[in-house]
Amino acid sequence: MDNITIISNQLSRMRQMNRYYHQQFLFDVRFLFLISIALLIFPVEQTFFIIPFVSLFGAVLLSFHAHYLIFSRNFSQYLEKEINKLTNKKILIAHELENTYFFPIQDKKIVVAGFGKSFSWFGFVTLFITLYGVGYFIYGVVNINFEDSVIYTVLLITLSAVTLLTGFWWFVLGVGEDRLKAIYEK
Repeated sequence: MDNITIISNQLSRMRQMNRYYHQQFLFDVRFLFLISIALLIFPVEQTFFIIPFVSLFGAVLLSFHAHYLIFSRNFSQYLEKEINKLTNKKILIAHELENTYFFPIQDKKIVVAGFGKSFSWFGFVTLFITLYGVGYFIYGVVNINFEDSVIYTVLLITLSAVTLLTGFWWFVLGVGEDRLKAIYEK
């Protein structure tokens, strides 16, 4: 097998991964939205204790999908550039279109929401879903009587802090993408 065939096969696999995680992300967004609405329509006192954990779980799950999307976009870009180098032609430009239309994969961003000129509809939707989850979390928290359970309160505060700090570390500080760059730049 020649290099272009091998790289093309890897690119195909990455594009399939990208498609799968987009589909899974959209399914999970809809499913979490329905759960959030159901918990609001049929409130009982215990519902408010569940809401923050549903919100945290949703944030982690959707970020998990986003981290695979970021990985597949990075790897797809690398593979397309390699094919272009091997052919000495600019025949693959999907990564350029994605960087322009969605968000530049190498720029600093909040998960997949770029800043400044990089901001796009894709970024708006990401922030909208994120703010919906944050608002839902806050709605649950303000309706809880924390005096009912010290263990619950400690668990919620701890899990919230760990989730926020880990997400900040991985996405906002760019630790995950820096790991990819270290390999690409070898």
